[in-house]
Amino acid sequence: MAEIAARHWIAREPSDLLPIPILYNYRNSIELTLKWLIRTAARCVLRKGYSGPEDLSPAKLEERLRTHNIRKLADCLNRYLALPDLPKPEQRIDPESWKQLNWLDSEDATGETFRYAVVGHGLNRAPARPVQQNVNFYEQVNELHKPAHLLWGGCASHLDVYEDWQVECIEEMRTAGY
Repeated sequence: MAEIAARHWIAREPSDLLPIPILYNYRNSIELTLKWLIRTAARCVLRKGYSGPEDLSPAKLEERLRTHNIRKLADCLNRYLALPDLPKPEQRIDPESWKQLNWLDSEDATGETFRYAVVGHGLNRAPARPVQQNVNFYEQVNELHKPAHLLWGGCASHLDVYEDWQVECIEEMRTAGY
């Protein structure tokens, strides 16, 4: 959705109505992709019989994923990708993507800044974006697209193929009587 809206914004005369929804959609997409990748990595490692120091039980995993903090989620994914029994080639978030994820997290660490105009309750209510910032939106969207695409198209497809292979191998071994 973010890419479609960004392409629309770029192709037509820019509108001040679209940047915040576009940023929100990129941010939300990245957050959900990180959570999906963490769950997939944990399933793959547990399927191989992982018994390491990090608790990967479903309950602990869901507790760990009860955050909207992009930096925490990206760090968790990197830790999980480094666990034994996962394929190793280029299984880390690259420095340029980290830079964009850190920027996104610094702009919206709670997942509320791009989602709401006002955050908080009662006397603590405040504008979600109290200070207007001028950015090169075209450049920023292009930069955000890179980690979004890397996570969804790169890491996700890599882990997805590995998980499919893993399940298929287990089934073949079960069928063969091992």
